[in-house]
Amino acid sequence: MHSRAPGWIVVAALFLAVSSVALFAQARRDFSVTAKKYGYTVSDSNTAEIRVHQNDMVTITFTAEDIPHSFTISDDHYRIDRRAEKGKPVTFKFLADKAGEFEIRCILTADQKCKDMVAKLIVSPAK
Repeated sequence: MHSRAPGWIVVAALFLAVSSVALFAQARRDFSVTAKKYGYTVSDSNTAEIRVHQNDMVTITFTAEDIPHSFTISDDHYRIDRRAEKGKPVTFKFLADKAGEFEIRCILTADQKCKDMVAKLIVSPAK
């Protein structure tokens, strides 16, 4: 004899499974970051800051407009180092899984003033 679960149990189980996936789904955040004349600009921001929430999937399109520049975060957790040549943007992704403020710098030596380029990645803690 086969037993079958009542229809409402199947529907409830399916609802719980879908709800659980939705709770843990990552938000996607896309940014354009431009480097030129010894500074960074971030799309949709008046400051050189990338603001995301913990566990967001972040996509950066990084462009250098004058000379080669880098987008470098040297934190022990985020080890991001991407280089863009003038007019050749690079796109990369990372999971913002650690909350805090992280400095973004240009570490190239094409020009001495590159070392003064600073931006921030600000990751708000998960709620």
